[in-house]
Amino acid sequence: MSKKRVLGRGLDELLAQHDQDLPFLDAYGPSIGETDGLPISASVDPVEQLLEAITRLLKSEGQSDSKLISSRVEDNGVRLTILSGKSMLPLVPSDLGAPGLENGILAEDRSEATVTVVQWGIPARRLLERLCEHWSG
Repeated sequence: MSKKRVLGRGLDELLAQHDQDLPFLDAYGPSIGETDGLPISASVDPVEQLLEAITRLLKSEGQSDSKLISSRVEDNGVRLTILSGKSMLPLVPSDLGAPGLENGILAEDRSEATVTVVQWGIPARRLLERLCEHWSG
């Protein structure tokens, strides 16, 4: 006697149910990273929003008027030039190559670094917070 295994409900039925049960989610707009069908990893934040996020974080950390970091808007993101201040930067080359960061260059003596922020996320935020902690300490 062989019993045929039967699944309870199909994926189509589940999706149809959730479309009906959760219409209020549409009021919150598209999901983060939902841009023309591209996966989240392929999305790039608009440059103006990146610059605003960077400026807001630096201001909240008391570094809004710092001469140790400068930004320049580019086509694909915001290019940051970072100076060490009193001591070497607390960075290694891999810090400047994290997701959302591109073209990172760290001087051999760690006195200066440049990196382009192409997507705002945890790695970009963590990098800026570490630098602000370094400069304030």
